[in-house]
Amino acid sequence: MISFRYHIVSLVAVFLALAVGIVVGTTALSGPITTDLRSQVNSLKADRGELSTQVKQLQSQLDDAGQFAASFGPQLVAGTLKGSNVLVITMPGASSGMADGIASQLSAAGAQITGRLQLSQDYVDPAGAASISALATNTSARPLGLSLPVTSDARQLGAALLSYVLLGKGQPTDLPQVLSGFSALHMITSDPKGIEPATNVVVVANGSLPKGGYAGEAELDLVSALQSRGGKVVVAGDGGTATGDGVVALVRSGSDKATVSTVDNADTAAGQVSTVLALAGAAQSRIGHYGTAPGADALFPSPNG
Repeated sequence: MISFRYHIVSLVAVFLALAVGIVVGTTALSGPITTDLRSQVNSLKADRGELSTQVKQLQSQLDDAGQFAASFGPQLVAGTLKGSNVLVITMPGASSGMADGIASQLSAAGAQITGRLQLSQDYVDPAGAASISALATNTSARPLGLSLPVTSDARQLGAALLSYVLLGKGQPTDLPQVLSGFSALHMITSDPKGIEPATNVVVVANGSLPKGGYAGEAELDLVSALQSRGGKVVVAGDGGTATGDGVVALVRSGSDKATVSTVDNADTAAGQVSTVLALAGAAQSRIGHYGTAPGADALFPSPNG
């Protein structure tokens, strides 16, 4: 019979053999493994250094492009929109600085800015949907020639109503009446009396929006309605608008991509020049998507079309 002592001795022998094997194996392999790991670390450090250098070079090029655009932007856009009427619509959250920069370049291009319409957060808030629907379907206040889409979606109804008057459809009295209605709902913060219609439209937007949210779709619906009613539209925003449900991202990923131009770096001097050139192209039915974010066709539109 095998004794308990025999089992103990056998187990000790097994563990000793394992320990010796580990020690021997580690000693034999530590040299090659350490050398290989050290080589990989050094290679990764070198790659990191190269990438860091490339980033600095690209940033320097962008800075140079921005300085060039700031200095020579007016010369680049001069005459490209001569005699054109342009309406600027600013979405909630878009900075006045971005809108001002675009407006300045539009003026340098020879455009006549017919108004700067500022939409408030209430316009893209689902809490205001019922009020928009009531305004759009009110037959006593709605423009006589307006055909609303067959839907109960307040975003589409509001977009149809706004786009109709902003593009100069209907009677001259329709625009101030409709804008006054939206203003009474606190959905417009600019003076309705200072707005005149135009078929060339720049929509200035800001930031990303939650996926599947009301706000992003509300902004997109207005852009789509302006385009479908004959507007030449450019959507200009910062990098955030090209991500998530930002309106630039929604345009680039949807059916409007072929009919509405976008700019995703309009918070820079270069992007503001791009916006004007993109609008000049859109007026000639040349559609493009510009900037540095995914989905852009090029950094900058060609000044010559």
